[in-house]
Amino acid sequence: MGKLKVYYGWARIGNVRKKRALSVMFENEILGCRSDRGQRCLRTIQDTAFERYQTDEEMDDGKRQNRIFTEYSLFLDERPINGSLERCLLINSESDKNHVSKAVREKIAEALRRAFMLANPGYKEPSSQLELKFE
Repeated sequence: MGKLKVYYGWARIGNVRKKRALSVMFENEILGCRSDRGQRCLRTIQDTAFERYQTDEEMDDGKRQNRIFTEYSLFLDERPINGSLERCLLINSESDKNHVSKAVREKIAEALRRAFMLANPGYKEPSSQLELKFE
């Protein structure tokens, strides 16, 4: 069996999805995911910005699933993100820290940031203070 992939991107808004979200799709099987039908399904779900291969531990989790993809979403306009792109990327990076090196996590964050800014050219970070910072 070959390596399975992880696709990072932004959820497509439409009739089913109503909220902006960072979408992380994990492949659970190669044959279904990499087929034309599987890739078409992926394109309708998200605008992919970055791909990487899963670690062995992540692949073990995928073997126990009954769907070809498993999705994890971070909703941009809900707590604890509250509309902050940087906070969303930070939470995603923290969730990947056990499986992905810091350099790759930075590449993922930059690709997601670039894709988001391309789709939302007038976006500005919220001005409210989201956390206490002691210096």
